[in-house]
Amino acid sequence: MKKQERRLSLAAGLVASSLALTVPAFAEGEVVFSSWGGSFQDALRSAMLAPAASTLNITVKEDTTNGIQDVRAQITAGAVAWDVTEQDLPSCETLSREGSLEPIDYSIVDTTGIPKELIHENYIGFINFTKVIAYRKDTFGDNGPSNWAEFWDLENFPGKRGMHGKVNYNLEAALMADGVPMQEVYDTLATDEGIARAWDKLGKIAPEVTVWYRGGSQSAQLLRDGEVDVIHMGHNRVESVIASGIDVAYAFDGGTMDIDCLLVPKGAPNKENAMRLINELLGAEAQARLSVTMPLGPVNTGAFDTGIISDEMAVKVNTHPANYDKQLLVDPNFYIGQLGELTEEFDTLIQQ
Repeated sequence: MKKQERRLSLAAGLVASSLALTVPAFAEGEVVFSSWGGSFQDALRSAMLAPAASTLNITVKEDTTNGIQDVRAQITAGAVAWDVTEQDLPSCETLSREGSLEPIDYSIVDTTGIPKELIHENYIGFINFTKVIAYRKDTFGDNGPSNWAEFWDLENFPGKRGMHGKVNYNLEAALMADGVPMQEVYDTLATDEGIARAWDKLGKIAPEVTVWYRGGSQSAQLLRDGEVDVIHMGHNRVESVIASGIDVAYAFDGGTMDIDCLLVPKGAPNKENAMRLINELLGAEAQARLSVTMPLGPVNTGAFDTGIISDEMAVKVNTHPANYDKQLLVDPNFYIGQLGELTEEFDTLIQQ
């Protein structure tokens, strides 16, 4: 069996064996939803998928995705098994450019409360997450590094550093550390001089970085165990460290915000139900329920008006109106077409 066929057979097996969210026998069809699995998908099921199945009177079947190649394999083979899948932002934009997606039916999908920059012809923002500068108070008290210039300043803010072990987010942080205003970061990176400036600045901090972490759970462990004093990491992971009793501080200023989005692969067998499901997942109450289940940002600002998110919790959410504009929304267009080249140069830099 060809490799591609093996992958499709595996995907089909996963769909068949996945947990189906069932409703009464008179349900109006089904829809297959694919996300990242694990505890995250458990949270999606309880906060969003099960309520949506009940409201829409459909059966929601689940599968898991490993990313863009899974979507491409199904489309190439003409055997699309998924109706809706969650993917990272660069994958959504890449698949859209490749003509691999169905248009979002905005006569069904209500975009009220969703920022215009997250609404696209063939995909739409789903959840927001931000990498912030977090520091241990037992090292810095209440005056740790709170912006990128201070993160780079080891003389005034000495301590062990941790940074994301992929190129994503780091070039942006380097330019902000070098004084480039947040709103000008991607215009600067669009020039050869700007990219050179980012690499030069990143090269100055790289030898001082104690750990280049690869995964979110690793970043949390590093901060929790005191292996680093200050680190650039997901705000949801910082909250988990705080919940474990470690005295840690962070702020959203200069944070690098990224999103996952929802899309419908071209040839999806249940397109109308796919659009109906997307509409439910983006609803204010569904978004609010997920936010209180996991510390992730709702894309629908109406989530903060539902009463589900307490006022005390709301100010800690990255997409709260008081926090949103303090952060840099990552532009996937910068990485598309040159991610491999940038990754190679980044890996060389951090290994020196």
